[in-house]
Amino acid sequence: LQAFLQMCNLPVRVICRANAEYMSPSGKFPFIHVGNQVVSELGPIVQFVKAKGHSLSDGLDEVQKAEMKAYMELVNNMLLTAELYLQWCDDVTVEEITYPRYGSPYPWPLNRILSYQKQWEVRRKMKAIGWAGKTLEQVLEDVDQCCLALSQRLGTQPYFFNKQPTELDALVFGHLFTILTTQLITDELSEKVKNYSNLTAFCRRIEQQYFEGHEKESSATAAHSSKRSLLR
Repeated sequence: LQAFLQMCNLPVRVICRANAEYMSPSGKFPFIHVGNQVVSELGPIVQFVKAKGHSLSDGLDEVQKAEMKAYMELVNNMLLTAELYLQWCDDVTVEEITYPRYGSPYPWPLNRILSYQKQWEVRRKMKAIGWAGKTLEQVLEDVDQCCLALSQRLGTQPYFFNKQPTELDALVFGHLFTILTTQLITDELSEKVKNYSNLTAFCRRIEQQYFEGHEKESSATAAHSSKRSLLR
């Protein structure tokens, strides 16, 4: 979302809140607060911003727009699901990373209760979409296939469509940057992305163009104090 808003050249102030998940109308990230309106999740936010006269994909023809939406669905169905699987369905990661991180804002036993509740929700979703029975190796293979498709579509271009970023670029950057910079038990997930040099170069390019230098102008010092960079 931050990448999308930066690409639209729209001002945004990031505020870190422990209860952000419960402030969202849908219970999901990301969400924005504009005036007296709160809009959650990237798709509805993109439509909301478009209604205000800002769009990254106006220059695409209908075929390109359909292709862009198909790749965005691929990212949401593969990368997002794989991230959730690794965080909440891999037992070692859950115990050593997810539980402590997710429950950190809350005292015991609330931290454990909320973590168990979140894990139950995610695992129910995995069961509904047929991922519950997958092994970690199968999930990593799905990620690799998704990265292969994205890498082939990107090729040697600076962005997925022409020379200007679209909503797809913002979405792909958000997920790949998270995968590349989030510390987990093993590096297997990030290594899948690193196998594709044009994808890692794509992430560095967006980080440099839309985030480096903008931090000093942002009033959200707390949000950026723990910024993770691919370049350091």
